[in-house]
Amino acid sequence: MFNTNIGSNLIKKNDALELDTSVLKISIISGLGILAAIASSYFTNLSYKEPNPGNFALAAIFILTFIIVFFLQSLFVKSLSINMLIASGETLGLASFLIFSNYSFILLVAIALTYLALYASIKKSRYELKNQVVISINRIAKLSIPKIVTAIVILISVVYSQPFYPDKLDISKDMIGNIVAPAEIIIKKSSSYLKSLEVKNFSFDMNLDQIAQTTKLDPKILQGSFKSMGIEIGLQETLIDAMYSFGQKKIKALDKAEKWKVFGSIFLLIFLTIRGFFWLFYWLIYLLIYLLYEILMALGFCKLTYEQISKEIIIL
Repeated sequence: MFNTNIGSNLIKKNDALELDTSVLKISIISGLGILAAIASSYFTNLSYKEPNPGNFALAAIFILTFIIVFFLQSLFVKSLSINMLIASGETLGLASFLIFSNYSFILLVAIALTYLALYASIKKSRYELKNQVVISINRIAKLSIPKIVTAIVILISVVYSQPFYPDKLDISKDMIGNIVAPAEIIIKKSSSYLKSLEVKNFSFDMNLDQIAQTTKLDPKILQGSFKSMGIEIGLQETLIDAMYSFGQKKIKALDKAEKWKVFGSIFLLIFLTIRGFFWLFYWLIYLLIYLLYEILMALGFCKLTYEQISKEIIIL
């Protein structure tokens, strides 16, 4: 599907010894990758501190850009050592703003795992290029992109689950606010479709009496509903305060092993949730890669040539 233009002027016979010689093009690719990584880190960190739809959207856009640029980089740059040198800069870019705000040993481990996952992606792309007679970008992308996504999601998941790290497992009202912020946005957007339970200007800072007045429900019934979930809440107590008290009570009852289980469970839940979110957009990633690849070919940024007469390679 990607390389049906075998007879086009973008393909020519080439000496097997020809190598990438365009330092400028490699610099452009690496520069775009590092800039996209830094922007991804900035908006991911901003989304964690100030969760709102705008910050989430910008973080997703720059992460998507990084994934595409990194994949093309793994195709265009032949040298594994140069690829890995660029990947090290991109890994630091992805971690840049996150590490300033959330420095810890567990985050350093996550950065190392991110680099290894990017390495695995590059190796898979280079392996497929080496073993394909006719280059199939679609096949390479399907094998390589999930590894790039995994690399990024590891880093994001550790940042979001770091407050649950056993050595400093504690919760604050601000942390709870950050965790429930996406749910607050969803409730506000969807409440208009549930007229019988509509909560105008809903906020987790509302107390039980305010919610009862808005929904026209008996506050005692609401109080009983929370109690059935193990959350004690007074009529003048806000939801945030009730969740904070509930969390503190549960944490104090945990031993070290249980705290590790909590951290592992939170990390896995966040990891699978974010990775599942990206899975929904794989088709968009593949489509954008295809379009950008064809545009770069048409503009002459890169071209297909023959190695040893019978095998396609990509050169800059």
